[in-house]
Amino acid sequence: VLQAPPSPPRPPRRPMRRIMCTPLSQRPEGSTLILFDVDGTLAVPAQLAEPEIVQMLDELRQRYAVGIVGAGDFKKQEGQLGGADLSARLDFVFSENGVHAFRDGAQIHCKSIVEFLGEARWEQFQSGLKALLSAEAAETERLLQLASPSAVLADRSTFLECRECTVNVCPIGRVPTLSKEERAAFEKVDTEAGLRRRIVERLTSDYGPETEYQLTFSIGGQIGIDVCPCGWDKTFCLRFVSPEEFHTVHFFGDKTYKGGGDYEIFDSPRTIGHTVTDAADTLQQVQALFFAGK
Repeated sequence: VLQAPPSPPRPPRRPMRRIMCTPLSQRPEGSTLILFDVDGTLAVPAQLAEPEIVQMLDELRQRYAVGIVGAGDFKKQEGQLGGADLSARLDFVFSENGVHAFRDGAQIHCKSIVEFLGEARWEQFQSGLKALLSAEAAETERLLQLASPSAVLADRSTFLECRECTVNVCPIGRVPTLSKEERAAFEKVDTEAGLRRRIVERLTSDYGPETEYQLTFSIGGQIGIDVCPCGWDKTFCLRFVSPEEFHTVHFFGDKTYKGGGDYEIFDSPRTIGHTVTDAADTLQQVQALFFAGK
């Protein structure tokens, strides 16, 4: 098997120039909130955002209120978007769709999916999930091999990642970590084969809104499926965004199609939705909408 030559080392990242933030009450457009999804919108999933993205958030915050809403946990978001003190560098940080929420550096909400389901239903859900993933193992192995020829499904783990509030299902397992290229390759073959889409449909049938479990499932990131109680999709964060204080809410996301993790908030009457293809597209759209002529 021919091996691709190793990628050349990336040049060192330029240091980020931080901007002192104007208090919200003094910003010219402080009643407008701009919310961003994280993975696929501000950064490649599981990768650091480029310095230009962090700089963009700082500059936007001179005129507008700015926040993020993503399915990932807070520590992951903090690592992707410039490191420590993220919750103080943005007006809102909505981790795990806003079920773990911060405003101006202070935590304002946190509740776990286990609390919502209760121990008995939680155990039943885990057992059913294990059986479903086992039934799909042959197809999962096939797609994993296409994305990473040296990977073996039996050697992998973390098929259910428990976060602070929600959980994420990963049919191919999160450990050992796949490279950025392998994750992208899996997303491509999965989109064609429909593995995650099929798992979402089965989980919805067994544990969805029409059942006693009241859970929702959506394709998230490149390799996962986000799981949360009904109403805990990204529109959950809007309960912390007062329409009296914020007259306009813009949302930028990449998975805005039905079944994608950004669909509900993109489609909400509370937001003006913007579909992006990646972080570079986000930067371009933001420049055109909010910086042109200023």
